[in-house]
Amino acid sequence: MVTIDIILGVILLIAFYLGFKKGLFVTLASLIGIVAGVYGAIYFSHYAADFLTNRFDWSTQTTNLAAFAVTFLIIVFVVSLAGKLLTKIADFAALGIVNKLLGAVFSVLKYAFIVSVIFMFVNASESYSIVSEEQRSESILYPPVASLAPLVLPHILREVDDLRYEEEEIREVEPEIQEQFPDTSSQEK
Repeated sequence: MVTIDIILGVILLIAFYLGFKKGLFVTLASLIGIVAGVYGAIYFSHYAADFLTNRFDWSTQTTNLAAFAVTFLIIVFVVSLAGKLLTKIADFAALGIVNKLLGAVFSVLKYAFIVSVIFMFVNASESYSIVSEEQRSESILYPPVASLAPLVLPHILREVDDLRYEEEEIREVEPEIQEQFPDTSSQEK
């Protein structure tokens, strides 16, 4: 057992404890909240920016940053509340221990994935490595943890690219549709 195994073991044990303590619904809600928060803030922060622009005399950059942060925090808060509500329902339905065990497993996977992403970026640099080749080959935990992100991310990135492609197609077709079907509701009678 090498140093990296001890470090990874401690991280995964902490993740297990935190997931067990919070349960699956809260642990899952935290991850969904972050992903939905970033997505929502990217696509819907302009509503908050309009609201802030009308109320504060801030620069555009400050307004956009504040709008992104406010939108992100609101979405994370709402999803977190939903997770806590589902946990209460699970406790009421006598699923408490199942919720806690699944939360522990999910939390370990989540933290292992985060560590794997860090390894992936650090190992991308040939000049800088935090784990030597010898330590990697002797390690018990490094190979399975490090393989998570490269296994999952290509599928996620492919889905994101597909979504971008669909959005671009919609943007290209949208002007043609508007020409064929002009909005008559805005014309004066």
